[in-house]
Amino acid sequence: MNLTENYTKFLACQRDILEYVRKFGLGYFGVLIFFGTIGNIISLLVIRGVRQTYHQPSCQIQKEPSEERGQEFAALHVGSRRNFPVRVIPENSQVLSFETTAGSPKPSGVGVINQTRFSIVSPSAIPKRQPMRKHPSKSIFTALAIADTVALWVNPIRYWILFAFGFDIRQNDSVTMCRLHTFLTYATRDTAIWVLCLLTFERYLIGCFPHKAKIIWRGRRKVSAWVGIFSVILAKNSILIFILQLIYPDDVGDFVIVGPSYAELNTSRLLLCDTLDLTSRRVFFYLDIVIYSLVPTGLLLVLNIALFRVIQRRNIMCRRCEFFPKSDNVGATPLEDSMRNSMSMQLGSLKIIGSVVQANQLLIPVGVFHLITSVPICIFSIVEDAMQLKRSPSAYARCVVNACGYLLVMLGATTYGVNCLIYFLSSRQFRERLYALTYPTRLVKEVEPTSYFLDPRHISDLPYTSQVDCLCTGARQLPRPLRRSQLPHGSDAGAGM
Repeated sequence: MNLTENYTKFLACQRDILEYVRKFGLGYFGVLIFFGTIGNIISLLVIRGVRQTYHQPSCQIQKEPSEERGQEFAALHVGSRRNFPVRVIPENSQVLSFETTAGSPKPSGVGVINQTRFSIVSPSAIPKRQPMRKHPSKSIFTALAIADTVALWVNPIRYWILFAFGFDIRQNDSVTMCRLHTFLTYATRDTAIWVLCLLTFERYLIGCFPHKAKIIWRGRRKVSAWVGIFSVILAKNSILIFILQLIYPDDVGDFVIVGPSYAELNTSRLLLCDTLDLTSRRVFFYLDIVIYSLVPTGLLLVLNIALFRVIQRRNIMCRRCEFFPKSDNVGATPLEDSMRNSMSMQLGSLKIIGSVVQANQLLIPVGVFHLITSVPICIFSIVEDAMQLKRSPSAYARCVVNACGYLLVMLGATTYGVNCLIYFLSSRQFRERLYALTYPTRLVKEVEPTSYFLDPRHISDLPYTSQVDCLCTGARQLPRPLRRSQLPHGSDAGAGM
């Protein structure tokens, strides 16, 4: 191919391919940076639990009008046995409070009881307005949102400025800017992927070992893992500060370092932020492939498959426990009692595992999406480095390589700006928290304390410990449910949520 034909194809590439890619990239990066930043901030607020609380109403036990007198004595009796004050709260909010001690009760206030229903509630059992439960792995989710935001404002902003103004902040006349921006680009990109790996690993530990996760992954072990990973990232990317130079092709076609005479020769020549030493360049390149691509990709694949199996195993166990026969026979055999106790322990474990399923379910699509967006650019980088396409003497080849590189960079940068959308689509809990953040006066749900609503005419038929638990502990402690054979005729007991 002669020089004239090469130049003609280069102009055609610039006009037909590269120009459209730049126009598309200008709009794409602008939308990604703007909405990605807003999404990461929203994710950060939702995960941190800003302006999200539960209202918990008090536990009420319904009484009949004929039992008004007996209610006062029941309150005094319970208070004297437990040695704490008991508050009698009628529905019209007129309060009759009695201070009780181990001796005789002493009324500390007076009130009028003119309603057919009121509550006898221990102050220690009165649910207060409590904050929403902290999001699992809140600290690492926060670190992931911050790392994605920083990565979004380091590399994509460079391409947006290039497409909008034709000015490359990395490949200008400043060697310092070349080294600094390249270092920040690689460092923030590596940090984001490794924070995601650490988050996935922590979710795997919590899903598989719910009772031991905080013992295994805490303290020095957790700090050592963070420090070790970030030390490797810092050491690997520090190589760029020492090897990068601004180079340009001379008249012969060889690349030389930009010197004082560059401006006098030709200011329109292409500048590259690269190094002339191919050995050091390839050493860094293969280190980067291992640290950024191969190891994190393998970890994310294995851990996401393991998380999926944990969720499936939990669902299978839940279905088994739902169909487990519950016998009301008092004289059950020891074998049946043992099986029932074993299943109850499994149910308790499943409740703990169930609290982390939401976090696992929203984390799996994040990891899969990152693999989809990052693997293509890694493969392209390997091919480009092996064939040295950016240093090709053909201007047309360099134009095509640049166009493909721009498109793959757009795909790779997408993972830093869509996590909020993935959270919203894959997690019901995230949508509820976002709703509570958007409408603080309308809470997502009213969470009532687990309590037993009993017919007051038959409270005396219960064991004394159950009376105390029902009257005084509320949501703090659950009394053992009664079998139907133990309840008087016409009475019923149930739990309300």
